[in-house]
Amino acid sequence: MRGKLWLGAALAAFAFAAPSAYAQAGGDQPADATTTAQAAPGQDILGDISAGDADWFRLRVEQGQRYHITLDAAPNEDEPALDTVLSVYNLAGDQLAYNDDSNQTFNSELYYAPAESGEVFLEARAFSSEAEGRYRLHVEASPLPPDDAANDASTRASIEPDQTIEGELEIQGDTDWYRLNARSGQMYRISLSGSGDAPLGDPLLRVVGADGEELAVNDDYENLNSYLEFAPARSGHVFVVAGGFADAHAGAYTLGVEASRLPPDEASNDTRTRGRLRMGRTVEGSLDYSGDRDWYRMRLEGGETYRFALSSDSESESPLRDPLVRIYDGDGGELAMDDDGGGELNSLLEFTAPETGNYFIEAAGYADQIIGAYTLRASEGDIPANASTDMSLSAAGDYREGALAPAGDRDWYRIDLTAGEALRISLANAETPDGLADPYIVLYGPDSQEVARDDDSGEGLNAWLEYEAAVDGPHYLEARGFGDEAQGRYYIAIQPGEIGDSYDTAEAITPGGEGRVSVIGADGDADWFSLELVEGRSYRFNLQGVDSAPLADPYLVLYNANGEQVAADDDGGRGLNSYLSFASPTGGPHFVSASSYNGEGTGRYLLSVIDTEVPGHIYTDEYLDANGDDRLSRIEMPGDLDTYRVDFEAGARYLIEVRASGDYAMTDPYLVILNEAGERVTSDDDSGPGLDARLRFTPESTGIYYIQASGLGGSTGGYRVSVARE
Repeated sequence: MRGKLWLGAALAAFAFAAPSAYAQAGGDQPADATTTAQAAPGQDILGDISAGDADWFRLRVEQGQRYHITLDAAPNEDEPALDTVLSVYNLAGDQLAYNDDSNQTFNSELYYAPAESGEVFLEARAFSSEAEGRYRLHVEASPLPPDDAANDASTRASIEPDQTIEGELEIQGDTDWYRLNARSGQMYRISLSGSGDAPLGDPLLRVVGADGEELAVNDDYENLNSYLEFAPARSGHVFVVAGGFADAHAGAYTLGVEASRLPPDEASNDTRTRGRLRMGRTVEGSLDYSGDRDWYRMRLEGGETYRFALSSDSESESPLRDPLVRIYDGDGGELAMDDDGGGELNSLLEFTAPETGNYFIEAAGYADQIIGAYTLRASEGDIPANASTDMSLSAAGDYREGALAPAGDRDWYRIDLTAGEALRISLANAETPDGLADPYIVLYGPDSQEVARDDDSGEGLNAWLEYEAAVDGPHYLEARGFGDEAQGRYYIAIQPGEIGDSYDTAEAITPGGEGRVSVIGADGDADWFSLELVEGRSYRFNLQGVDSAPLADPYLVLYNANGEQVAADDDGGRGLNSYLSFASPTGGPHFVSASSYNGEGTGRYLLSVIDTEVPGHIYTDEYLDANGDDRLSRIEMPGDLDTYRVDFEAGARYLIEVRASGDYAMTDPYLVILNEAGERVTSDDDSGPGLDARLRFTPESTGIYYIQASGLGGSTGGYRVSVARE
């Protein structure tokens, strides 16, 4: 039921002080632009919202006027107050203004000044789609007050250091721009806070350059007020912009600017820096204020590889908490960057110079607000590919970013282990355009002899392995790619201990990946994996012994989100391997336990989880035989598509059907034929029995086609797709 307007005698139930005229609209009005209900300045509209409802009203607005619109709950004594949401839309249905909660209440209020005269729509609704209740909508209009500060670079308003300005954003979406004559070598501390009887609700402070580039921004420095520090790279005009977060606030504010001289710093943040970095040397520096960055010049040889380590100075009273290093060419163009490649939030960047010349190394913080002391060191050469490496990883947990270059490069990392100490190692594609396509791990013992390796046990083509040290001493992790031509950026992650044996220590696994190879190292051991399942969708779980010392009798158990067993299998696969098919009635988090039957036996295993959902695109791995084939499946959610590949012969005639099937059959099957390019050739809705789909199709050319099954109108459920040559 849509919301209705209730008027006349019902108004006596409300005790509004000095009420204005009440509007009336006949019948139930649409919650869209087809509404005929009217709102006007000076009127109160009393309405009723039911679950899932919204009421729209037309309002005639005039340019040069400011409209103050309120939407308040108006409940009876025995019902809860409505949490209102108020919006303004144009004739095209675009939202122009919005407010949820105002003045620390659940009521809504906004100011709106139209750019041109015409009609707009006011929407009254509840924050929750399940909420019901009464409301009062009120509109007032007044001449738009003069705005001393324009909302762009044409502003005549200005602000000087050590000056405070009281201003106002008259409407939502308004911004006030102030010109500031900024000088290099100065630090500007700028604050913006709500003030007065009607304060700006959530101030947003920005500094914008003369070319429109945003130079600094802050939203919530303290409470909802804003504060930032800004040090210009060069002297010139900038604009200090006072606004409201998300253009959703109006009100009075106080804007202040203070200036002070920057401390001496030989390492400036541009190509004019006097900072120098020498190969094999370490410099100690400090970022002294928000936004500070230190540039160091050095000369590099084309084709040579270098390493730049930027680390927090732990011996300082104020160390840089999260260093970030960048490399720029001689003209100041960025070439490379690293954030956490050095471990413990430190940075390590491998870089091969494209040509001989001057370069700049930048020491910065991950965020502009981060300041503190650092050390920066430059080293020649790539990470060594042998036990002489100077790179190390912590067995207690570590994370690194690195790069293999040129093609065929290998990076070694030292890990100190004690006998019996276990860890899990992940080597993954950095998921950047230059990421390492197919990572490969090799692990070496203290004698530099190989003790373990892995290619694709992680997600996709990423590498993953679990290892327990047999002896004390340094071990070496080799990061490489599959194939001699492999190169690119990678991530390394170290997790201490073996895979956990409970839901809170489970290792994540993704359905549809290559599977996970690991080991049951002792009798009674069990490895738990966590994964997300889709409600009603079928999955196949396969646990099998692999490699030269396979797990002899794998045992597989599936648990729900509460850790309750929902399925198990011992020998459902080949030989003594485990296999089960499962469709979750609830979806969400589930857990898989891999172990040996009765907890007796050790060895290596492969766990794979396959999502049996039929893909909805032309890259599907589901096939049908054009000479006669059928398949049972389900559409689990509205809008889902199932696509099957089929090879048709030109001139032959085929009968294709999609029929409702099963206990929870699809209501209205729909059938589409696509060509090899994925373009629609023909379709059918109800040519079969009832609402089933059926068509006879004679292809004009021999080749690949696709049969696409779905539910019309968002229908879901089971179906049978079939194809036969007539």
